[in-house]
Amino acid sequence: MSDLLKQATDAQALFANPTPLIGAAIIYVIILWPLVRLTGWLEHRFQRAYVR
Repeated sequence: MSDLLKQATDAQALFANPTPLIGAAIIYVIILWPLVRLTGWLEHRFQRAYVR
C-alpha cells in the first residue's frame, strides 16, 4: 500500500495534477471500507457471544 501512495505522489509531482492522489485515495477507500465493516461486524458478534 505504501508503494501506491509513493507512485501517486511521484505522478502528482511530475504532472502537477492532483488526480493521481485522488485515485490513490479512492483505491484505499475501496480496499479499507470492507475491512472496517468486517471488523465492526466481528467485534459486535464476539461481544454478543461474550455477554452470554
